[in-house]
Amino acid sequence: MDISEKLQKQIIDAARDNQSLRIIGNNTKAFYGRSENDHGNAMAVPLNVAKHSGILDYQPTELTITARAGTPLNEIIDLLAEHQQMLPFEPPVFDNRATFGGCVASAFAGPRRPWTGAVRDYLIGTRILTGEGKEIRLGGKVMKNVAGYDLFRPMAGALGTLGLMLDITMKLLPLPEQEVSYCMDTDTNNMRQILRDLRRRSMPVSGASFHQEQFLLRLSGSITSIDDATNYLPAEMKATGMGYWQELNEHRLSFFDDSNPLYRLVVPANAPYDTISGECIADWGGALRWIKTPLQFNEVQQLASDLGGTASIYRNGTPGEEVFSPLPDQLLDLHKRIKKVMDPAGILNPGRLYRDL
Repeated sequence: MDISEKLQKQIIDAARDNQSLRIIGNNTKAFYGRSENDHGNAMAVPLNVAKHSGILDYQPTELTITARAGTPLNEIIDLLAEHQQMLPFEPPVFDNRATFGGCVASAFAGPRRPWTGAVRDYLIGTRILTGEGKEIRLGGKVMKNVAGYDLFRPMAGALGTLGLMLDITMKLLPLPEQEVSYCMDTDTNNMRQILRDLRRRSMPVSGASFHQEQFLLRLSGSITSIDDATNYLPAEMKATGMGYWQELNEHRLSFFDDSNPLYRLVVPANAPYDTISGECIADWGGALRWIKTPLQFNEVQQLASDLGGTASIYRNGTPGEEVFSPLPDQLLDLHKRIKKVMDPAGILNPGRLYRDL
């Protein structure tokens, strides 16, 4: 269903009345970002995109798909699977309720991300409505038509603050011929050594997680490449079910069932694990760390910075407080200038990323 005209009118009316808008699909990511109750957003009017749904163009031979922002993500994933293709960054689907637009706006990526790439790496075009209701198209529908400045890429992770995405075009990858999962009890040093050995041999790693002295490894590729890789695994590594990776990606593990702040750290994969007190699940081979700790956010941010990375509060932040790492002044100024161009009145999800954006 195409409701772009209705959405455009809502934005034009809101800009005229200086009325803030809260963009939502199926609201599966309401927990993410700064609290909408702060900075005047309690009065924001919902702008619901869920009914703007449907797959517009799918070219299996070109490895591209175009769909409206409200299209259920699982609908796209199921269609791609019929043609042995996939969204390479493995986004969570949140009980099959996540939408295509929310997938891009949040830029959430799963365990496969370090080996296949991020959301923005596969975004090749989008049609958007600016904060004035102007319709513009950024990028193209196939890779050969994507030229000039990549002005569409900032839409990935912008949480709707730069414009309302109507249609989105993504590049795809073939599904791996086979996937297998292994686990073993070990320490982080041994895990890193195993991953280094596999990387040196260009083996098809697609997931590497560590929690409570247990290392879990996923391999994805051709049957031949996986058979080859298993020859280099320690004898202690045993085959295990594939279900863990979806449970991790969807945050359905018992670790995530907690009302306290959940910190998300992105750090060098070889950074020490014992710097921050508390319980930790490492994903992305150690580069992504989910941490529960009694430490305050500013303390976690400083420790993450000392490790050469950044920290954010993924879930259960304090209303009105920042949840992402502070931006350097020059970068914050750049963000403000882009926001001013795309959303002059500042009505689209104001304060969702940072208080001043």
